[in-house]
Amino acid sequence: MAFPIPSHLPRRATPQDVSSKILNKIDQATYKTLDAKLASSWVDELDETIQTTKQRLHDRIQTDLLTFQRQFQSSKSVQERLHNLTTNVDTLNDRVSNPKTGLIPTLVSTLTKHAALAQESLNADVKYVLLSHLLKCQTEYLALTSFVDAGRLPEAVEACASLEHVVNGAPAPLQETVIMMDLKRKFSATKSLIEEQLSDACTRGVVVSPKELVIQPMIQVRQSQSVLSLPSVLASLSPNSLTNHLNTLRRDLTTYFIEHVFKQPTSLTIRSSPSELKITLTPAPPNSEMPSTRLQNLSEILDFLSTNLFPNLPPSQTQAFTQSLCKPVSASILNSLLVPSLPQSIDLLPPFLDLLRQSVEFEQKYIVELLGRGNNDTAIKSWADNVSSHYERQRRVKILEESRLTILVPEDIYDTFQAEVELPLESAQPTVVPFQEEDTVIEEETDFKDDAWGFDDDAGKGVATEEVEDSWGFGDEMDVESEAELNVAPEPEITPVGALPETEAVNGDDEPDPADAWGWNDDTDLPPEEELPEESAWDDPWAEPTSSNPEPDYPIAPSPLITSPKAATRLEKLASKNKKHLNGSSTSSLPPSPLPPSQCTASPISHPPSSAPAPAPPKVIEHRHHKRPSNVTTAFIPKESYLVSTRMKRIVRMVEDVLTESKQFINAKLLPETSSGSTPGTIILQSASSILDLYRALYPVVFGKELESPERAMMLSNNCLYLSEEVKRIKYSAPQTDSLPQRLSICHHHLKILGDSWFDDTIERQRQAVDKILVEGTQGFTYSGDQDRFDECESAIGQVLQDTRRFAHSLKGILAKSKYYTAVGLVVDAALSRVLEDVLALPDIPEMESHHLSELCRILNAFEGLFSEDPSEPSFVVAYVPSWLKFSYLSELLEASMADITYLFEEGALVDFDLEELVRLVKALFADTALRTTTINKILGGHPA
Repeated sequence: MAFPIPSHLPRRATPQDVSSKILNKIDQATYKTLDAKLASSWVDELDETIQTTKQRLHDRIQTDLLTFQRQFQSSKSVQERLHNLTTNVDTLNDRVSNPKTGLIPTLVSTLTKHAALAQESLNADVKYVLLSHLLKCQTEYLALTSFVDAGRLPEAVEACASLEHVVNGAPAPLQETVIMMDLKRKFSATKSLIEEQLSDACTRGVVVSPKELVIQPMIQVRQSQSVLSLPSVLASLSPNSLTNHLNTLRRDLTTYFIEHVFKQPTSLTIRSSPSELKITLTPAPPNSEMPSTRLQNLSEILDFLSTNLFPNLPPSQTQAFTQSLCKPVSASILNSLLVPSLPQSIDLLPPFLDLLRQSVEFEQKYIVELLGRGNNDTAIKSWADNVSSHYERQRRVKILEESRLTILVPEDIYDTFQAEVELPLESAQPTVVPFQEEDTVIEEETDFKDDAWGFDDDAGKGVATEEVEDSWGFGDEMDVESEAELNVAPEPEITPVGALPETEAVNGDDEPDPADAWGWNDDTDLPPEEELPEESAWDDPWAEPTSSNPEPDYPIAPSPLITSPKAATRLEKLASKNKKHLNGSSTSSLPPSPLPPSQCTASPISHPPSSAPAPAPPKVIEHRHHKRPSNVTTAFIPKESYLVSTRMKRIVRMVEDVLTESKQFINAKLLPETSSGSTPGTIILQSASSILDLYRALYPVVFGKELESPERAMMLSNNCLYLSEEVKRIKYSAPQTDSLPQRLSICHHHLKILGDSWFDDTIERQRQAVDKILVEGTQGFTYSGDQDRFDECESAIGQVLQDTRRFAHSLKGILAKSKYYTAVGLVVDAALSRVLEDVLALPDIPEMESHHLSELCRILNAFEGLFSEDPSEPSFVVAYVPSWLKFSYLSELLEASMADITYLFEEGALVDFDLEELVRLVKALFADTALRTTTINKILGGHPA
């Protein structure tokens, strides 16, 4: 059954021929339509088509019969010629290819016979050539074996070379034959035997051991009677073997003779005989020879080699071998003789210079002339031309190594001394202490109306009714030391900064004394709960200084005679007084005005600026009349002492010794200038500053762990400052040559910076620790009205107090007084500043919180005990704690009434506070009333002039 064609494919064109049509019909028939009749119709149709085709052909022929007949005859003729050609080709093929009679088989047979005959002839020729070459190889090999058996090694070497040439030139067919492979193996064995015997002869001809060198001019070959000369043996060695032997010989000569004679005392013995030449080394007793003897021994060794060894070497190797000894000889003289012999002192230089001269002469005679090194490569002479630099560099290394050992010695906390600071008058600011005689004090009572201040208003924050002392303590006297007691010559009267010259108008009754208005003469002690007896007395650790250190670079502290500032207490009572005794004997706790900055600065580093400008003396009410003091006494601290490690004295002594040595070296003029043109002694001179640089570089790194403690850190600061001042002193006594003064000035500057940096960093670490405790413990004093939060704040403040006391105790006796108070003051100021910042930042302070905050602030009043040397005298905390007055007012302002705040503001007592701070504090403390608004407006008007 036909496969149905898909509809989308193109259909085949209908066939035009009969066969295609019949086949198409057959294809279209199915099993239902196919029968005999249909098949018979197909046959009939085909027969009819055949008959039709024949008829058409016949008709076509008949149409053109002549042409058809002509073409038919032509076809017959072609067929006949094709038959004839085929017959002739078959005949020719038989004649050419017939196996018996054909031309090609006969030719091939003949050529085969000819090729066989030619091959036989060629084989005969090749065999002749190979046998002839084998005969030549046999002859050469027999000659070689005869020389080897007779021990005639030089002739054997020549025969070996000839045989090797013959073997390598063997024809190609002979190369891979068994006989040739066997000959090669025997030749290789014989050649190795010759090399071994020659090497053995060479080894026995020149024998180098740690104690002797033996040269045999004639050498007998083993297992034979032949005797060979040393030159012939060396000349017969192969290039590789000779190179190896000479390298071994050079190594042994360098190790056992050239280097050995410079490492230990040695005696030299030379023996000569016809059979051998020997040089023997014998150890000499230690320290029994001069260094020049070693040069003489090496001279004898080189003379021996130049006479008995170098002439026996092959000419092609002589120059290379002798020149290869130049560098070991020069290096041994330099590294084993000259450099170790460099003297450690100037006194030993002359003998060494004589040895150096002999070494230069030795180099010219033996290394340059005998061994053949060029004149441009004279290492010893070049070293000798710079011997001054070499000596000084060695001394510098020795000096720095001793310095390093001194620096790295573990610190002994008891190995210290007290250094003094002589305070120059131009650097020390005098402490001006005004005082008044009792008979010049004019007391005048003035009535004040309480109602004008609203002290009895119920809206205030609980005005007390108790009566307090009715005086601010303006008339208390202060004891000051006289200039005679301080052993200081009287100086011209110094006018304090900001003070007017004494005139009648100033000191008369018309002008009140601003100092008295601030209570600089108060002596009132703290309340019993705030007293710190353990910190009030000063066990003076600076009492007996042992050394001096002039010209300090930091400002000097004022004499601790400044009146102690007192915390303001119960200001609302003082404001409500209707009478005021200006110069009475009763005391007050109102804080005094701080001294001018020029009189209270006592730190090598800058104090942190206060949050507000220093308060000016308050305006005095017109009806208060008293006299300005007529006598002004100035007091100076001429000296201060601080603790320094004794290690610093050793370092200073080393620096001075180096300078002394450099002076001696320069004055001796034993050595000329170096090739670079530098003056002898320069390097030693510069080592002085290198010692100081080494201390700065090593000590903080090696002892970094120990320097984490404040005591050790401040000791390092003291040490650096002491060294700085000593260097400054040494600089003027040092030779004023080259760049030494400049280098010492740089060291002085760097040591000063290092000392100040450690001082500042130690303080800053403590300040950060205090600040961290307050930040984490108080949490900004928020919700301090709650008892638990109050306890947490109280614990944090107590910890700060303890840590600060511990810090102060650890530095007492280490630092100079001025720096000690500066350090403690900065730490205290950090704590007070943090409390001030956090309290003033509170947006709202209820009554309970204000009492708690005031109580917390009063705890820190115990810091005042750290700034008192004598319990009977007031402290000088104001001079070292910039924020003390501001903090002292804060504790009282927290519980003060609106009238108290207004009064203090008008009197200029709150100038340390910014106007915004005061406004924010008033808003936090008081409710929004008309009075508060009035007060705020008054504050915003600015501080009184």
